[in-house]
Amino acid sequence: MTSTSNNTVEIIKYNIDVLNTTQSSQIQFGLRVQDYKKYRHYCSKRIQKLRKQIRKLYGKKGYIQKIQETKQINDQRYLLIMLFKTERAWSYGMDLKAEYEQGTNPRAGFHMSRRFAKAALHATEFEKYCRELADQSTIIEAQAYASWHRSSLLLNKEDWTKALEEITIARTIYDGLSNLGDHSQKDLYLKRIEESDQIIRFCKYNLRSIDNTTLVKEQSNLNLTSNNTILENIKVNLTEISNNQKKDQSKVITWKSKNIKVESEKLKEKLETFEQYKSSNESKLPTQPLNVNKLNPTDTYPQTQIYDKLVFHLINCEVILKNEISHYSRVNAKNKTVKSETEESNLNIILSYVLYHKMKYLYDRNQIIIWMMTRSLNGETFDLKAIKNKKKSTYKDLVRMSTHQIKIFQQMVENHDQTTTTTNKDNDSQVLLLKSKRLYFISVCTIEAKKFSVTMGIMDKVIGNIAVIKKQSSKNSGLIQEVTELESLIKQQKSQIAANSFIEQLQTNEELKKQMNSLSLSQGDSSKNTDIISGQNSFDTSFLEEKKLIDFPPALEPVPVKPLFFDLAFNSVQFPSLEQRKKPVSKGIFGSFWGR
Repeated sequence: MTSTSNNTVEIIKYNIDVLNTTQSSQIQFGLRVQDYKKYRHYCSKRIQKLRKQIRKLYGKKGYIQKIQETKQINDQRYLLIMLFKTERAWSYGMDLKAEYEQGTNPRAGFHMSRRFAKAALHATEFEKYCRELADQSTIIEAQAYASWHRSSLLLNKEDWTKALEEITIARTIYDGLSNLGDHSQKDLYLKRIEESDQIIRFCKYNLRSIDNTTLVKEQSNLNLTSNNTILENIKVNLTEISNNQKKDQSKVITWKSKNIKVESEKLKEKLETFEQYKSSNESKLPTQPLNVNKLNPTDTYPQTQIYDKLVFHLINCEVILKNEISHYSRVNAKNKTVKSETEESNLNIILSYVLYHKMKYLYDRNQIIIWMMTRSLNGETFDLKAIKNKKKSTYKDLVRMSTHQIKIFQQMVENHDQTTTTTNKDNDSQVLLLKSKRLYFISVCTIEAKKFSVTMGIMDKVIGNIAVIKKQSSKNSGLIQEVTELESLIKQQKSQIAANSFIEQLQTNEELKKQMNSLSLSQGDSSKNTDIISGQNSFDTSFLEEKKLIDFPPALEPVPVKPLFFDLAFNSVQFPSLEQRKKPVSKGIFGSFWGR
């Protein structure tokens, strides 16, 4: 109880997941293998622990007054004690029922009836206190829980009419709760509805054996009391709960036909940041599905920046989700409950939602970059800032990007929201197209390495893939357009590759080379010229590598010319010595004296 400033008393509204608490305890502590005794011992220990926590232990040392009024309850654990007292009595009754049906202990039937009666009493008491202390969702769930246990008691007494009335109330409540959009407990409610339907059919089967007049009267009373009054109140309460949930501004993600509420504040904040950025920049992105032929070269770099930012926000969400999933995995490994399993499943669905959009934006971004790189290799000028640390793109970069695209698209398909037969065929065709493009880029690399035979094999493989794609996806116009463009590229290069491959073989095969040299297209003289200028009018089959433009140095021939540049020639030419041909000079007696 809390007091406000106006001296008015406000009762605290407790919240208990009744069905989740009971089902988790049952599955974890014995009922998975129908061990009711083990579950009963667990309930006793749980009650003892709760009493110890709130310091309400009953013993010989002192008297503690039992709870009889609402004002005595100041803790939610008082309600949990009542809940597990109900579970303990019910599990004891089910254990005695199994013993009674075996026929070993006839007195177990009386004890079983008293245990079911005690369970119904505790459940009714739990419902009464929840009406005054709990919130609306707990009240409606406690009402269904109490009706379920009262129907169990009435079935044991073979009071089929009242049992049918009580189980109808429980089923109506669980049916309404399963349609409220909270997926975390929807599977539990649906399972409870299936069990209720079996009990309803069993009651109706037993009612058919009663006199028809009595049956009509009892059915009319059931419709008046149950359908017209109680069920109408239940529907009003369910409508109120639904309206309260609509007022709640919590984030809800719809994915894989499930509405999942985002509980984590960190994740909610990151998702809101992502959606705000997406709404403010979505108009700047290309239309979906992406058609690279309609891209504007001036807008490609800003668009890649927007895609990078969107992927960055989704990576932040992915990190938070993986941390929470790992936490729930460790919890489930030690102490598995229905709620923790459901929460982990919900987080995996949200992670699938985040991964799909992340891979979708990555795929579109990479498609733009591949388009830019292909155009730049064809001679067009582009701003390649989107390709980080790359001044010049090559076909090896395209091979690497195509490999990434295949992995990204496969992950995107794995996390897709809805899959049909048509979409599965289109996805398979798209993966095959991506692999074919990758093979085409590899073939261009092998052409540069002059591996023409390998290239022809790759081209034939691509042509086979194109035929399969056309057969699978004849109605997908965008896919067919991409296939047609790829096919035209293959045809453009295939003839050139064949010629280059043949020439490469001629260079290595000497016998074939001689046969080609022996062929001639000209009539008459079959002699071959070694230079091109002298053989302009002849068409021989010799290889260009064996040809010369002119025969150099040319043969020396005498030519009548003017005697020009003799002085220059005289300085460069060495003539033979003529000293031996000179006549000796005569000498006299006085020659040396006079200097002769």
